[in-house]
Amino acid sequence: MAWATSDRKHRLPHNWQALRRQVKARAKGRCEATQHAKACGGWGSDADHIAPGDDHSLTNLQWLSDACHRAKTAHESATRNTARKEARTKPTEQHPGRKA
Repeated sequence: MAWATSDRKHRLPHNWQALRRQVKARAKGRCEATQHAKACGGWGSDADHIAPGDDHSLTNLQWLSDACHRAKTAHESATRNTARKEARTKPTEQHPGRKA
């Protein structure tokens, strides 16, 4: 998600930098991705929300490398876009002229 077009930065809590430091310390600086991107060097740089949304609790934060963070965000975006597309294109009921 590009910060230039996002309101996410304004929704972060006032203690976000302290939370980032705690997440990094807990991970000992290592990337905590469950599935690492090819370009992941094993060391993290970004605090990431495990479940999308505004739950900024330490249990919902993980430390990821830039490559893993980008891959995770791309996967979440693709999944969300597919769901939106299906919701728009799927008929809610069968056409009355169509035989079952």
